[in-house]
Amino acid sequence: MNPIKHIRCEIFGITQEEMAKICRVRQATISRWEAGIGEPSLRHVRLIRAEARRRRLRWDDRVFLAEERAA
Repeated sequence: MNPIKHIRCEIFGITQEEMAKICRVRQATISRWEAGIGEPSLRHVRLIRAEARRRRLRWDDRVFLAEERAA
């Protein structure tokens, strides 16, 4: 599981559409990021971090740097 999918599924527990709203992109962009085609920009990372803090979720920026996890 790549970092963005891990964040979406394991930390937020939301759909690609909901993650797209957080990142202010289309759902297809989230799908591409999860497939390893491109990656979120620093702006997107900041939006995700801000939403995690707003939701009072446990957060560590290193999650973006993690190696792909076994599915």
